[in-house]
Amino acid sequence: MWVAKIKLDSQKTLMGKNALENNVSLIGFPLSHHIQAPWIFVNVAGTIFGEEKDKKNFIKSMKKEDRVINIESNNDFIIATVKDPDYLHPFYDKSILHVSPALISKKGYEIVTLGSFDRNKLMEIAEILGKEYKAELLSINQKKVKSLSIVKIEPELTKKQKDAISLAIKNGYYNVPRKISVESLAKMAKLSFSTFQVHLRKAESKLIPYYFE
Repeated sequence: MWVAKIKLDSQKTLMGKNALENNVSLIGFPLSHHIQAPWIFVNVAGTIFGEEKDKKNFIKSMKKEDRVINIESNNDFIIATVKDPDYLHPFYDKSILHVSPALISKKGYEIVTLGSFDRNKLMEIAEILGKEYKAELLSINQKKVKSLSIVKIEPELTKKQKDAISLAIKNGYYNVPRKISVESLAKMAKLSFSTFQVHLRKAESKLIPYYFE
C-alpha cells in the first residue's frame, strides 16, 4: 500500500482556523460521509487538547460556523457533522484509507496520513490540497500498514496524565530549545520528580503514535 503524509495550512481549513484562533490542538477522524452537491456532509470525531476555557471557546466558535451542522463535546471528546466543499471528494473516495487521525495543531498546521493501493489517487489529493490549502506532500512511500489508528481515536489518558502533559505543553517543555525541565514541572504540579515523570511518560507513550508511525 502507498502511504502519504500531507501537511496543510490550518488557516485555510474549518477546524484548523478555529483551533488556531482559540489556541487548541485536536486529533480527529472522519467516520462517515455523504455527498449532496455542492457539499460533502462529514461526520467527524476526535479529541481536543488545551486549557479548559480555550476548549470551550473553540466549541462556541465552531457552533457559529455556517458549515457546522452539529457539534457536541463530552470532556475532551468531540463529535460533529460538518460540510466540506465537494471538490474534496477524492479525499473521501472509497479507495482511500485514513491511516491515522488528522493532527490539527494550534501552531497553524495540520497533518493527514492517507493510504491507498493506487498511488495516483494520493497524488491527486495532494494536488487538490496543495491548490486549496497550501498543502505540502511530506512523504509518499510504499509499505505494509501495520494497523489503522481509528481504534485509538480517543487516547485513554488518566486525569493525572492529562494534567501532566497539558502542564508540559503550556510551559514549553516540547519547544526547541526546551524551556523547562521535568524537575521544574514536577514542582509546579506539587508532585515528586519520579511520580510526575511517570505520568508524563505514560501520556507520551499513548499520544506519540498519533503523531508518528
